[in-house]
Formats: sequence, C-alpha cells, structure tokens
Amino acid sequence: MSMYTRCPHCDTHFRVSREQLQASSGQVRCGRCHTAFDAFATLTSQPPAMPETAKGKPAPAGAAEVDTPNGPSRQEPSMALGELATTGSAEPEAARPERQPSVTKVDVLTLPDNLFGSASPLQSEGRRWPWVVGTLSLLVLIGVQGVYFFATVLAMQLPQLRPWLGDACVWLHCNVALPRMPDQLFVEASDLQVLDSSRPGEVLLTASIRNRALVVQELPLIELTLTDRLNQTAARKVFYPADYLDKSVDPKRGVGSNQELPVKLYLDTGDIKPAGYRLYVFFA
Repeated sequence: MSMYTRCPHCDTHFRVSREQLQASSGQVRCGRCHTAFDAFATLTSQPPAMPETAKGKPAPAGAAEVDTPNGPSRQEPSMALGELATTGSAEPEAARPERQPSVTKVDVLTLPDNLFGSASPLQSEGRRWPWVVGTLSLLVLIGVQGVYFFATVLAMQLPQLRPWLGDACVWLHCNVALPRMPDQLFVEASDLQVLDSSRPGEVLLTASIRNRALVVQELPLIELTLTDRLNQTAARKVFYPADYLDKSVDPKRGVGSNQELPVKLYLDTGDIKPAGYRLYVFFA
C-alpha cells in the first residue's frame, strides 16, 4: 500500500514506502527544498488532492477568461453539479461565483534511498560508533593473533621488529624463534685428527660453519658420519649446539649474518678406526 508524506516547508508531497521509513526512522530530506523533516508527522495513506486541470480534464466550454499579468487565462465555472440539477437552467457566467485556484502542490515524487538517514547527523553518529569500536576491536584481536602465531615469520621478514615482538611474546607467552635457513649455512673448513697415536680411538673434530644469510640464524644440528677404508658408514651421530659450542657461548644467541661458527668436538671412537668422515648441517 502506497503512503504519502508532505514537506512542511514547501508543501511538496512524496510517495514513500514502509521499508524506507523504517530504515531511516522517519528522518528524510525534501528533494525539492532540501529541508529535513520527520515523515511520520505528515504521513497519510490518502493521495494528495489534485485540481481537475492537473488530471487532464479540459476546461468546459463556458469557462471565462481572466486577465492576469502573464496574459489572459481561462477559468472554469465554479457552479457545482448539484446546483445545476436543482435549478434546471444555468445562470449567466457573470453571476456565477468564481472558483478559487487550488494551491495544493500535486507533484507526487518518490524519495531516493540516499536521502534517508542524512537528515540527522547525531543519530547517524550514534549508530556508527558501535561499528567503529567493533571494527577496531577485531583489528586489535587479529594483530594479537598474528603476533602469537607468526612472530618468528614476522621477525624474519622485518628484523627491526624483533625487539618489539620479543617484548610482546613475553606478555602473550609465545616464542620468537630465530630463522632456520639451512641452505645459507656452509662448512668452510673441517678436520678430523688423532690426538695421540697410542690411542687412535680418541680424535678431535674441528670445523668452521659460515652463515651467509642476511639475518641471524638459529644454531644448527651437525651430523657426523665416520667411514671406513671402503667409504662405507662405520658410525653416525648427531650433535646439538650445546655439544659442539664452547661452554661460555649461549646457544640462544644464534649465528650472526656472515659470521663463522666454530665447532670443536672431542670424540672417542673406540674400536672404530675411521678412514674418513662426512659433515651434514641441518635443523630438526
């Protein structure tokens, strides 16, 4: 069902729908004079009254011409139909009372949707701030989850954020691990030698591992494989940073960019008399 409302400033009538009024709480803006008003105050289900000339009816043949500033105009007689039927004959046009021209504006316009809700900034702001607070809260939550789950990746991509990420993880109970890039770790030099010829099972392994990455890396694990004279595997063992580092070095510091990592291992091979060896650097 169509409903109508009227602008109190310019008396222009508008056709509106229930959905439009509910969406804007009745606050609208006139599309003609741009006045903001409450559509519920003048809401009606009756269409506005329209003059007969606006309905497309031609003026009767007996209409009189009246001089106006804009030239002569025709006015129809104002005698009601009931009066004509009662008297049986029409009075002269000069005796007929003239009908006053209607001043009701009959332009029935449909309000565009973008006019609703724009008339009350206070109400718009009142509805907007919960969404703003909710959006900001979600962004903060996403940021906290990103730090908790991807702190190591963020620290690797943005090394300048590592101190800040470390402080945040103290509060979030997470861990900012050092990057692991084994393809950027290279064994620069190594040697396996017998310390005492009288005890051939006691050997010393020394090596130098260089980090060619642009960031600090986690200390790797080292796999040592001893081979016999036929180059077959005689023994294999994996060593952790605490095994091959000097006791004064903290393993959590890692190895810096373009820095060499010294390795020193005292081994007792027992009855195995190695003819050669292989070193493999990796991360668990």
